[in-house]
Amino acid sequence: MQVESTLPPIIKNDELLALISKSGQDLISISSADGIIEYISPSATDILGYTQEEMIGQHRSKYYHQVDSEQMKEPGKLYSEKDSFVRRIRHKEGHYLWFETSFQLILGSQGEVDKVLAIGRNITKRKTDEDTLAHAQRIAKIGSWRWDLITHTLTYSDEMRRIYGYQINATEPNHDTLMSLVIPEDRERLEQVVRTAIQGKADEIIYRILLKDGQIRTIRAQWEVSVTNEGRPMEMVGMAQDITEQVMIEQQSLENENKYKLITENSLDFISRSTIDCFTFLYCSPSCYALLGYRPEEMLGTSTFDYVYAEDIAPLQEYLENCLEGKMLAPITFRYIHKDGRHIWFEVNCKYISTKDGQKNEIISIARDISERKLMEFKLKESEQRYRSLFEYNPSAVYSMNLDGDYITANQNLQELTGYTLDELIGMYFGPIVAEKDMARTLFHFNQAKEGIPQSYDLTIIHKDGRPIEINTINIPIFVDDEVVGVYGITRDITERIRTMEEIKKLSRELSLLLNTVSEGIIGLDIHGQVAFINPAGAAMLDYEPATTIGRPCDQIIKEIRHDGTFFRGEDSPLVRAVKQGIPLSRAEIVLWRGDGTSFLADYQVNPIWDQGEHKGAVMVFRDITDEKEIIRAKENAERADQAKTEFLTMMSHELRTPMNGIIGMIELLSTTELDEDQQNYIHILMESSGSLLHILNEILDFSKIETGNMTLNHEPIDLRSLLELVVDLFSAKAKEKGLSLSFNINSANVPDVIIGDALRLRQVLVNLISNAIKFTHEGSITLSVEGLRRTGTEEFTIAFQVKDTGIGIAPELQHQLFTSFSQLHPSLNRKYGGTGLGLAISKKLVELMGGVIGVESRENAGSSFYFTIPTHTLQDDHTDP
Repeated sequence: MQVESTLPPIIKNDELLALISKSGQDLISISSADGIIEYISPSATDILGYTQEEMIGQHRSKYYHQVDSEQMKEPGKLYSEKDSFVRRIRHKEGHYLWFETSFQLILGSQGEVDKVLAIGRNITKRKTDEDTLAHAQRIAKIGSWRWDLITHTLTYSDEMRRIYGYQINATEPNHDTLMSLVIPEDRERLEQVVRTAIQGKADEIIYRILLKDGQIRTIRAQWEVSVTNEGRPMEMVGMAQDITEQVMIEQQSLENENKYKLITENSLDFISRSTIDCFTFLYCSPSCYALLGYRPEEMLGTSTFDYVYAEDIAPLQEYLENCLEGKMLAPITFRYIHKDGRHIWFEVNCKYISTKDGQKNEIISIARDISERKLMEFKLKESEQRYRSLFEYNPSAVYSMNLDGDYITANQNLQELTGYTLDELIGMYFGPIVAEKDMARTLFHFNQAKEGIPQSYDLTIIHKDGRPIEINTINIPIFVDDEVVGVYGITRDITERIRTMEEIKKLSRELSLLLNTVSEGIIGLDIHGQVAFINPAGAAMLDYEPATTIGRPCDQIIKEIRHDGTFFRGEDSPLVRAVKQGIPLSRAEIVLWRGDGTSFLADYQVNPIWDQGEHKGAVMVFRDITDEKEIIRAKENAERADQAKTEFLTMMSHELRTPMNGIIGMIELLSTTELDEDQQNYIHILMESSGSLLHILNEILDFSKIETGNMTLNHEPIDLRSLLELVVDLFSAKAKEKGLSLSFNINSANVPDVIIGDALRLRQVLVNLISNAIKFTHEGSITLSVEGLRRTGTEEFTIAFQVKDTGIGIAPELQHQLFTSFSQLHPSLNRKYGGTGLGLAISKKLVELMGGVIGVESRENAGSSFYFTIPTHTLQDDHTDP
C-alpha cells in the first residue's frame, strides 16, 4: 500500500519525520473506514510488542479490551474527527495499556471517508499510577546508577548493565570502565561534564557507546547531586536511557518527511520551522492554537523569541547556537507565553536542515507541553526538600528503622541525644539504648507502629556514657503500596521539661501553701478592678466565701469608708483608681467593713502587676490592725518586765556572790586545820557544793550581762595552742577519773599560732563544750580539733572549733532546744547530770558576739559533735591596722 500519495507535500525535508517519531510513546496508524489497519508506526513493537506485519490487515477492535471493543461497534464510536477516545489496548503479552487517541479523516473524491489517521498516546502511567513521581526511586530502577562521592563507589542497576552489554559490574570503584565504552568522539565531552558534576552541578548529556559485539548505542543520561550541610557534594544519583532506537527512527523519519506531513498537521505537539538568522517562523503546526492560543497565520513571520518567557531567552539562544555547531544536545525545556498571558512549559527538540551543498538554512523544532510533568516535578522536588528540611533541620532526633528495629537513617540530633556516632547507629538495634524498665512498653509501641498504628509515648534511654535521658518518641509506620515496610521515629529530650514541670508543681504547691497560711489578706485584681483571686485569710477577714468574690468589683468587696461615714464607690475609690492607673498605693489606719456589717481598722498596700511592659492588674495586701496598739502596749510591758527581771538577776548575782566567796574562803581555811576523816569528807562536799553554786551565779551574771547588752569583748593576742592546752589540762583529771580519752589537735598548715580575740570568752565556750562532753560520755573519747580558712588576699581567718564525743547523743527532735535559755532536754537528765541549762545558751550568745556561729550534729546513742566558728586575724594584721 502506498500511503505517501495521500500526504500533502508541504515539508520536503525528511528530517521532520525523525523529530515526530523521536518519542516512542505515540502510536500512529492509518486504517480504512471500516477499521482495517493499513499502516502502523514502528513504535507499535516497543509499545505493544507486535510487529508491523502482525498488525497490518487486522481490524483495530481485535487489539482492544472486550468492553472497549463492544463500544467501538456502536455508531460513531469507531473513530471521531471531533472527539478523542481513551481506551485499553492489549499488549502482546496479555496485559492492557491505556491510550488517548485522536483521529483525522482523509476523504475521497466524493467526500466519503477513505482513510482514518489515528494518533494514540500511551497514558497508562497517568491513568493508573498517579503516585509514580512520589516513588521516583522505585521507577528509576531502569537504567539507574548511584555514585558515592565520599567512598568513590559507583553502583549500577541491572538495566543499566544490560544497556552497557553487561560490560560493567554492579559495583565499580570509579567510572573508568564506563568511560572505556564511550566512543572517542564523545569521550572528552562526557569527561568534562563528569568533572563539573563532581563539583555539584546537576546536568544531562547524550553520548554514544561501543559494545563488544560492535553495536553503537546512544545514551541519554541525567543526574542530581546531593550535598552536605557545608555544601560539599556527597552523592550523585542518575538515570541512563538507551535512545538508540529513537535516534534511528529520527534518521528514518528524515528520509520520509513528506510521507508524514499529514501527521505533522495532526500532531498534539507544536511543530515549527524557523530561519536561522532571527528565528522567524516559516511554518507552525495547527496545534499551536490549542497549546498557545495563537493560530498558525498569527505566528508566521514573527520571531520565536516573541513568545518565549524573558528569563528563558538567553538559555534558548545558547542552546540554538550549540545546535548550529552540530553538537548533540538533550531536549531543552523553557516557557512559552500563552496568548492569555500565562506561561506554559515545553520540552523542545531542535534540528538544523542543510541544503545539498551543506549550508544550514532552516531549523525544525518540536515542542511538547510538559506543564503537567513540570508541576509534578516541582511537587516532587518540593516534597523532597520538605522531607530533607524536616529530616536534617528538625530540632528533634529523626530516624527510620526497618521492621526488626534496626536504624536505617538518622539525623545529627540522634547522635547528640544518644552519644553514639551515626556510623555506630546505622544498622544498630534500638534495644541496647532503651532503659530496662521501659523495654517491654517500648516493644509494645513499636509493634503497634508495625501494625500501622502511629504511637506517641515517653520513656527513658541510656546515653552512651551511662546517664539516663527522659525522651518523648513518636513512631510512624512507613507505608509502601499499602504495606508497612518500616517505622519512622521522632524523638526529643524532655529531661529538662520534666524537671521544670516538677519545679513548677513544687513552686505551685509552695505558693498555694504560702497564700493559704499567711495571716495577711491577699487579693489579686485584673486591670478593670475585678477580683481574680483571694486567699483564705483575706476572705475570712472580710467575712466572705472565696468563691463568691471572684469576678466582683473590688469596691464591693473592699468597702472603704470616708471620714464623713459614706463608702467610696467606683472611680471615687482610691483603690479602684490605683488599679486602673497602674500605680502603687499605700493606706494606713483606714476603716474597712466586713460582709456581716461590722468594721475593723486596717492597713493596705496595692502594687501594680506588669508583664513585659503590659499592665496586667494589681495585688492588694491588707491586715487587721484593730488590736495592734494593745499588742504594742503588751509588748512594751513585757520588755519592761524582762528588763526588771534582768536587773534583779544581775543585782542578786552580785549580792549572792559576795557571801559565797566568804563561805568558800572559810571552808578553805577550815580544810587546813586538823580534821578527822568524816570531817574531811564534809569539807570536800561543802567545797563541791559551793563551787557549783558559784558557777551557777557566774552563769546567771554572764547571761544577764549579755541580755542587757553590757557584755564587752577584749581584742588581745591569743596563743591558741597554749589556750587549748590549759583547757584540756583543766579536764584531764576528770576525764581520767571516768576512763575517757581527752585530746586535741590543731591543723598547723592553716591555723596561725597567734590570733586576735577575747581569750577569756573563747576559753569559756570551750570549757562549756568540753565539760558537757565529759558529763554525758561514759566511755570512749573526747576530741577537740581546730581548722582554719584564710580569706584570699588578706590576713583574715575563720577558725573552726569542734568538740566530738562518743557519749549518749541527742535525739533529732530535741536538738532545737539545746541553745535555749534554761532549757533541759528531759527532767531525768537534769536529775542525773544537774545544771541550769544556761551553759550552751551563753556559749551561743558569746560565739555570736564574736561574729561566729555554733551548731551541733548528733545521733542518739552515737555521740555528738559540737562546732563553732569565729572570724579573726593575725597579730601582724592587728598591728598594721590604722
